[in-house]
Amino acid sequence: MRFGYVTPNSWGLDHPKQVVELAVQAEELGVDSLWVSHHILHRGFVGERLGKRPYHDTLTMLTAIGAATSRARIGTSVLVLPYLHPMPTAKALATIDHLTDGRVDVGVGVGGLRVEHDTIAQVPFERRGRYADEFLGVMARLWSGEASSFHGEFFDFDDLEAHPGPARPGGLPVFIGGHTPAAMRRAAHVARGWHGLGLEPDGVVDAWTTFRAALEEAGRDPEGVPFHLRLHNPIEDMDLDRWRSRFDAYAAAGVTEMVLAPQSGDPDMHRRWLDTMVPALKDC
Repeated sequence: MRFGYVTPNSWGLDHPKQVVELAVQAEELGVDSLWVSHHILHRGFVGERLGKRPYHDTLTMLTAIGAATSRARIGTSVLVLPYLHPMPTAKALATIDHLTDGRVDVGVGVGGLRVEHDTIAQVPFERRGRYADEFLGVMARLWSGEASSFHGEFFDFDDLEAHPGPARPGGLPVFIGGHTPAAMRRAAHVARGWHGLGLEPDGVVDAWTTFRAALEEAGRDPEGVPFHLRLHNPIEDMDLDRWRSRFDAYAAAGVTEMVLAPQSGDPDMHRRWLDTMVPALKDC
């Protein structure tokens, strides 16, 4: 099972260089993937957690981490699509993919923080799923390398193209976040795999059963489809035996990549957590 680390761009570190330094340390210790989170405004739980401290921009941090590392895959966990427009987003992600020699994974979701959504988003909260579907369709066309057309509710164009496309054939890998049946169907039809959040192993079994059914309905073989799980973990919890046991249980339940997000804005605590946890868990 692969092991990913969510960098603390969302935790109010004083300088974005501190986030990059932690990403470099994590790669040197052996993590398989590095992730950045996405919110824009200090509203709801983000404002409550951070006060005036910074939440560093997602794609800027993805670029900086990608430039400072060389092996680990880098990804978004997850981009809230209703806050964005697909054309500049497709351009930015493709450029970062070239910068990093094809190491970008695109985690996306529809978001659930309504107090932020209603201030930023392009569409009503209740239409955000349909907007996300069209958003992904537009990005896929712009990454195709050919002139293409799209006619939908939110986007309508003929014979557009954008370059560069993805660095490698087959396009940028997209991973869908969200536990609803709609999210599972979206993942089955248009994504490389699923990027879940906060499930216990029994919940993974249930989610994988639902996802497997959606894949089969979409005509896809579930064998080998990536199934990520992001967990928000107290940074003080470094009980290695317990974590090894948890990793074994998650692997048995069907998780292919564990993505841990230590909950702290203290860079020294992150350094200690990485030094302790990564060598012990990277080969589980």
